[in-house]
Amino acid sequence: MDAQEFGYQVLRRRKSLGLSQTDLARQAELSRNYVSLIERGEASNISISVLERLAEALGTTSAELTGQSQQSNIVIPPALREFGLAKGLSFKTVNWLAQMPRRGPEPQTVEEWERLYEAILPFMENED
Repeated sequence: MDAQEFGYQVLRRRKSLGLSQTDLARQAELSRNYVSLIERGEASNISISVLERLAEALGTTSAELTGQSQQSNIVIPPALREFGLAKGLSFKTVNWLAQMPRRGPEPQTVEEWERLYEAILPFMENED
């Protein structure tokens, strides 16, 4: 989805809820100016964190907000599932690991998933 269409979806949803830009910004922990940029389609490279905070504040999902299908075609590899269960990770984190762009081959063992997770953990905004 392009920035213009995403901005329109945020604006449409915000207005349908009767929220001001200030209300939405406060709930999503963003500046009102940033919300305005997003709604006008002038914000680029919106982070997943911002997308998720906007979706939550608007009472929807990021998939719905971006026009993506609610049903994901992402398959959680068995070793990742086992690792996630052993570590007590949330589905959100496991799903993010499964979808994460990476160079090279996908990890195949629980140990490889653990090494990947430990390597990126310091850079994750909301770790489990």
